[in-house]
This record gives sequence, structure tokens and C-alpha cells, in this order.
Amino acid sequence: MTYPNNEITEVVDAIVDRVGIDTTTPAAVPDRDLWAALAEAGFTAIGIPENVGGSGGSMADAVTLAAAASAHGALTPVIEHTVLAGWLAASAGFDVESAIATIAVGDSRCALSDSSEAMVIDGLVTGVVHADMADVVVVLVEPAGSGSPQLAVVSTSAQGITVDERTDLIGATVADLTFDSTPVLFQAPSPIGIDELQTRAALAYSAVMAASAGAIRDRTIRYVNERTQFGRPLSKFQAVQHRLAWLAALTALCEIAATAAVDASQSSSTEAAQTAIAAAKTVASSSAREITAAAHQLHGAIGFTAEHPLGRFTTSLWTWRDRYGSEQDWAAVLAAQILDDGTDVWDVIVGEHTDAGGNA
Repeated sequence: MTYPNNEITEVVDAIVDRVGIDTTTPAAVPDRDLWAALAEAGFTAIGIPENVGGSGGSMADAVTLAAAASAHGALTPVIEHTVLAGWLAASAGFDVESAIATIAVGDSRCALSDSSEAMVIDGLVTGVVHADMADVVVVLVEPAGSGSPQLAVVSTSAQGITVDERTDLIGATVADLTFDSTPVLFQAPSPIGIDELQTRAALAYSAVMAASAGAIRDRTIRYVNERTQFGRPLSKFQAVQHRLAWLAALTALCEIAATAAVDASQSSSTEAAQTAIAAAKTVASSSAREITAAAHQLHGAIGFTAEHPLGRFTTSLWTWRDRYGSEQDWAAVLAAQILDDGTDVWDVIVGEHTDAGGNA
């Protein structure tokens, strides 16, 4: 097993204990102090090669960092900056240095062109998470037709950017950015396409959803053991035990699927890794409603208050359920492997794939 990295988790736990997190939901501001502490420790560059300004380490290490922060309810751009944007920029040879980066995907509405003075970008990108914290946006543009993907790094303070901001249920800023002949800091062909980026993002979000589900389970177990009714703890009531067991089972399923997906992404074939990731995101997204419903039911009215920590984790599951693909989207990927590619159903279930010669 390569995930999780317990050393990284322990350090993140210690940093959170020192810095502290306000889990009021929705959050008024991101956890900038925690982000600064992680950056000072070199953790925000984990998973990025050292020769491009990173701290080294594997993708499993970067995902561990994201999961460890999410287990505390932290609101930081670890996935957007560390797992996605910084890694993608490094793959094309660009070092984001000390800048905070976020990720954007451009479709046919985005285009790069040469102006009289510099390379510029035009068009619209939507759903840019943590745009308010970012110094730069790493934009992956995949032209229509047979064109190869291009990568552009744009300063958020550059001329020609119009920002339409909103917030998600957690309180994180999600923005649509319109570029109008906006100069770019860096442009190059991207060795990573949109499908690979989406798959990597789905893997990361599967892991943080599993971490949030684990926090929900642990907090709920603690609450039903501490809260008394009719002279005994809630955990002594059979109906409560049944509901708690269902919550715990779904959480365990999410954790197992996320671990299998991260490990497969490090050691298996591309097809096997995609199967494991698709399964993990399907499980996490489809379990989100049941996990949160059980937790809120067992907490009662107090769990719905903005000040109670439970809300940070349940709103995270609701928010991330559709991010980088819903359960229907990723279930369709699994179905396509069976119906279109001819993969045996049992091989999909157990995570084994064979090549054209029948070799595993």
C-alpha cells in the first residue's frame, strides 16, 4: 500500500493543532493561516518534481496531504494547487514558485493566439475553485478537432479578465473567468489531456470525500456515546446502533475504494487505474447522501447549526459529489469498459484486466 502516507498525515495533524481551524459553515474565508503553514513546510509542493521547483514525492503523497487536511475540515486549495495546477504546470516545464495556483479547463470557447506584443488568451472558463486565493490560473485548452492540448498560465491580476464569483456550500469561491486578449505568463504544448486531468481530479476528490466521511463517522460515534436520553447514551438504543452501523459501512466502503484507487494509479495499467478511480468516485458520490443523512439524523437539530463542526464535513460531501463527475458519469465509464471495450464484468469487479494476448 502506498496510501495513505502516515508521516504526512501526522505532520498535518500537528500543524492543524497549532494553527487551528474555524469550521463554521459556510466559511467566511479560506484557512489562509493553515495554507501558509503548509507552504512554509514545503507541503504545498508535494508530488511536484524537485527539478521544477517542487518538493518531490508521489501523487499518493499529494493525495494524502489533501485527505489529511479535509479530515480536519480545512478549506484550502490543496487539490487545485498541489494535486492539479502545480503538477500540470510542472509537466510542461513551468515552476509556479511561491504563487498560489488553481486549475481551469478551457473548451472551444477558449483560444490562444499571438498578438503584436505577446501570447494572449480569449474565451471563458467556468467553475474555477479558490479563484479568490489564486495568484495564477493554469488553463488547459484542448482545441476542437485534432489539435493537441495547450497549457497557459495566466496571472489573476492580468488585464482583460472579468471575474464572476459565487461560493459553494462550504464557502469556497467558485468563479467563471472571461479572458479578453489577456496576456499569458507561459504557454506550451501540454503532455496531459483533459481526460487524464479529470481522472486525476476525480481520484483526489474520491480521497477527500472518504476522509470527510471518516470524520463524519468518528464525530457521530463520539456524539451518540456522549449524548444521553432517558438515562442512557444514545448508542445503547438499537435503532441508533442500526443507523450508525449503516453509516460506518458506507464510510468503510468509501475508504477502501479510495485506497484501492490511489494504489492502482501508482502501480497498475492505465485501464486498471481508471477502473479503480471510476469505482472510487462512483462509490463516494453515491454514498454521500446516505452518509450525511444518517449523521444529521443521529445528531438531531444541533447538527444543522452553522457553528457545529458536522456541517463542514456534510456540506463537503454534498459539494464534491458532482465535482469532476457525478456517480452517474463515472458509472458510465465502468459500463463503457464492459459494453464498448468488451472487458469482462468480473474483471471490472475485482480490478483485473487482461491484454489482447490474455495476459493479466
